[in-house]
Amino acid sequence: MSIDLTGDIQNVIDGALERAGRAPAVGYIDQDGYPAVSHRGSTHVISPNQLAIWARNPNDGLATGVAANPKVTVSFFDPGGDPIMLSMRGTACVDASRNDEIYAGIGDAERGYDPDKNGVAVIIDVETVRGFGHEGGISQG
Repeated sequence: MSIDLTGDIQNVIDGALERAGRAPAVGYIDQDGYPAVSHRGSTHVISPNQLAIWARNPNDGLATGVAANPKVTVSFFDPGGDPIMLSMRGTACVDASRNDEIYAGIGDAERGYDPDKNGVAVIIDVETVRGFGHEGGISQG
């Protein structure tokens, strides 16, 4: 089964911080080799099988972690009115050539944390999606 992040999944992920007060959590291996989890309000869908994140510090954390070990998991849970839980696995890379595009796609609150655009775009090629939503189980890839 192919991956399709558009529709309901995109409606949940894009703008989640502003809309629901919750940000997707990204699990990755940090530059010291330890598992790390970081909530990323800039996470958004950029294609049927890709997510993008704006990493405010290109020389630390997520940006350096995925350079050494690109496997990541993005998790999101919103128990609100229409509960949904998602776990998306994929391969991430830093792609500075897409900085303008990805920065333009993040919410105003996230832009406020990096108004000078000092960060870098992180692109995730999503390979699996698992979880549940209002229509039952979700399984892709």
